[in-house]
Amino acid sequence: MKMGMKMGMKMKMGGRGATPEAGMGGGAVRGMGIRRGVTLIVGGGYHGKSTLLEALEKGVYPHVPGDGREYVVCCGDAFKIRAEDGRRVENVNVSPFISNLPQGKDTTTFCSLDASGSTSQAANIMEALEVGSTCLLLDEDTCATNFMVRDARMQALVNKDSEPITPFIDRVREIHDELGVSTVLVI
Repeated sequence: MKMGMKMGMKMKMGGRGATPEAGMGGGAVRGMGIRRGVTLIVGGGYHGKSTLLEALEKGVYPHVPGDGREYVVCCGDAFKIRAEDGRRVENVNVSPFISNLPQGKDTTTFCSLDASGSTSQAANIMEALEVGSTCLLLDEDTCATNFMVRDARMQALVNKDSEPITPFIDRVREIHDELGVSTVLVI
């Protein structure tokens, strides 16, 4: 089952994911479903946002009764996206997010032995899309800030045409509307 579960749906757990039937032990399992699209999970510090995202990350794996994940499900092709300073990137088209690099460096077949946080995160997203992920999971705490958003002050200081990074926030709706890929973002 994909991310389109509805609130209050009865779920049967087991194997990979869930089916809308009887719950574990014959009882109904009720809870919150996250619809397809773009979902922001917001709240104060230490309110469990990252814990919820981590549960969704682990919800892609087969459930073992008693391991604490019986009631958490997620589509099996969900990807946790993060910045990875220093990761190697080999022939990844990051041009939807990164362009106009110094010395005219090609971003349609981007390569780096030591990618920055923003280019590594762009590569992670593009790789997830390339293998057919239908859900991206992002936690602001593990993302490159300059990749996620350009605030009003930066927009005033640096002309958009001169900025090599197209922020994720500028593409997230397009990723869903054109590619059918959902995003769960913890802020």
